[in-house]
Amino acid sequence: MKEILYSRQALLQLEESISSLVEKGYFSDEEYAVQYISDIVRYFSLNLQNLVAISAPNYFNRYSVSGKNVSYVRYRKNSRTTWYAFYEELEAIFSIDFLGNNHFIGHLLEITL
Repeated sequence: MKEILYSRQALLQLEESISSLVEKGYFSDEEYAVQYISDIVRYFSLNLQNLVAISAPNYFNRYSVSGKNVSYVRYRKNSRTTWYAFYEELEAIFSIDFLGNNHFIGHLLEITL
C-alpha cells in the first residue's frame, strides 16, 4: 500500500474549515468541528486506495505538485454534504493536495451522484 500524505495547503484548508464551521454556526463547539473534520481525514486516509478515482477538471491541477494528472474521490458525509479529496499519485505516495465539499466547489465539478 502506498502512503497517503496531506500537503501543507490541504492541512491549512482543514484548519480553516474547522474555524468556518464554528463561525457559521454549523457546530456550537470547536471540539465537534474538529471531530467532524477528523472523521473526513480518517475516511480518506483509510479508503483512498479503494475508491473509484475520477479525473479532475484541469482547474484543480493548480493545487498539485506536478501541475497535472489530478484525480479525486468522494465521501458522502451526510445527505447534504459530499467531500472531495483531490490528489496525485506519485511514485511511492498519494499526495492529497486539496479538499472541498459540494457547497464550495460543487459548481466546478460535473456532479453525478
